[in-house]
Amino acid sequence: MTPSPTALVCEDEDITALHLKKALTSAGYRVVGEAADGEEAVRLAAEMKPDLILMDINMPRLSGVDAARAITAERMAPIIMVTAYSNEETVNAALEAGAAGYLVKPVTREQLLPAIRIAQVRFNMLMEARAEAASLRDMMESRKLIERAKGILMQRLDLAEQDAFEHLQGLARSTRKPLKATAQDIIAADDQFRAAVGIGKK
Repeated sequence: MTPSPTALVCEDEDITALHLKKALTSAGYRVVGEAADGEEAVRLAAEMKPDLILMDINMPRLSGVDAARAITAERMAPIIMVTAYSNEETVNAALEAGAAGYLVKPVTREQLLPAIRIAQVRFNMLMEARAEAASLRDMMESRKLIERAKGILMQRLDLAEQDAFEHLQGLARSTRKPLKATAQDIIAADDQFRAAVGIGKK
């Protein structure tokens, strides 16, 4: 029998943490740890090695963004940021820190399931980009290029996000090029097409 995937809940408000645990349990996850501050989140992530982390963006001692950055640097697990704010600045800060997704409170099981699937795809993409990159800065640059190329494939081939990423991986393997270089080829080809037909770049 396949064991249940594990999750770490990082939330300093008890009621919110309880809601997150219930949502994870109903989604088939086993909560193996709870962190009430950012430093504890980093420590428990290293100790527990969960399959998924839900991280509040506003945490005591060490912010959720900084904790996510530290966890991502060690390639520990996909992180979904949980926040009461959905403004662009907050979301971008979380994604730049390496988060694979975000949810706005209150979180329900119906929200959680698709967010987990997307987070897993993005985490795998991030880890592949990191394997090719020499530094964190290179990794983030690669991630942005891969995200853009994936978006092009989703639009041009009418693919779901995971299918687009797998198609991108297949192209990289068939051409024996790094994922970043393959993404750059797709972006360049799309730019040429747009210029040829008179469509402005996005």
